[in-house]
Amino acid sequence: MTSESAKELGLRLVSEELSARRYTEHSKEAVLRAIADFYRWASRQGKGDVRAFGKKELSSFFSWLCAQRSKRSGQTLAAKTINERFQAIRLLYSCLYRSSAIGENPCHGCTLAVPDPKAWTRRPLTRDEITRFLESIDVTSPLGLRDRTMFELIYSSGLRVNEAACLKVGDIDFERRLMVVRGKFDRDRVVPVSEVARDFLVQYLGERIERAESWVFVGTRGATKSGHLWSTTVSERFRDLLRERNMDRPELSTHSIRHSTATHLLENGASVRHVQELLGHRNIESTVRYTHVMTDSLAKVYRRHHPREHELYEELGEEYLGRLSRLVRGRGRG
Repeated sequence: MTSESAKELGLRLVSEELSARRYTEHSKEAVLRAIADFYRWASRQGKGDVRAFGKKELSSFFSWLCAQRSKRSGQTLAAKTINERFQAIRLLYSCLYRSSAIGENPCHGCTLAVPDPKAWTRRPLTRDEITRFLESIDVTSPLGLRDRTMFELIYSSGLRVNEAACLKVGDIDFERRLMVVRGKFDRDRVVPVSEVARDFLVQYLGERIERAESWVFVGTRGATKSGHLWSTTVSERFRDLLRERNMDRPELSTHSIRHSTATHLLENGASVRHVQELLGHRNIESTVRYTHVMTDSLAKVYRRHHPREHELYEELGEEYLGRLSRLVRGRGRG
């Protein structure tokens, strides 16, 4: 088998694996693009046949990957991006090994990864913050109306950015306020839409509301080859709006809106199982992670309602304790 035929075999095996795992087309494209970059790097090194690669070559590629810069921002790639692209190479070698195209998988025991400083440092917006953010968007301009509609919808239904970007008009039942979401791993789900989000959708779409195959969100700065808005454009727009309102913080990202949906539902008494279905998580552990931000609220509820806590909690407020402290200090001076 020539190196070129081995390359084609690898891409085909990975594509079949991704389809079997029910990856979305967008996710498949990202993985195959990362593998294509790997093949081009190998060719530039004069090592076109990646079947002969070992851990030394993989370490060299990983170092090269860490030095790359984003074409959009000019910044070095985020830790998550680097790890995801290298994970695609792990998948390539796994497929080649399982098909007997290589006798040994060089990724076995390979622990190359960049620690992600932002991993689960994201926080949700508070209810006041999300309200201030949404209501401050000027809907008198076409761009403002699109932004308000988009972020209202993400918050309404706990959408991922790409799920919102890839939404079609026909996916929405405006009368019943339900929506079909094309989620990760081709896992479609039906989610509710808030009345506010529905009303903004109707206003934003106008006559396009009758065109079921039309994408809901089409960008003003260009769309994907499929015709819908780039998910990166959504994230960049969110960041721009935060900066304009002096709300920009490192721990806030577009995903924080989805995080806010989950957190606010849980705080209001929704079950973890229901939130899991809304968000489209395959494993409930993914949903449970959102509950860590509720610790302070839980402590307050505990102190107010536990039989061994609430009897004195209601009576010994801050004002009373302050008066008591001043009285004790006064007696001490006497």
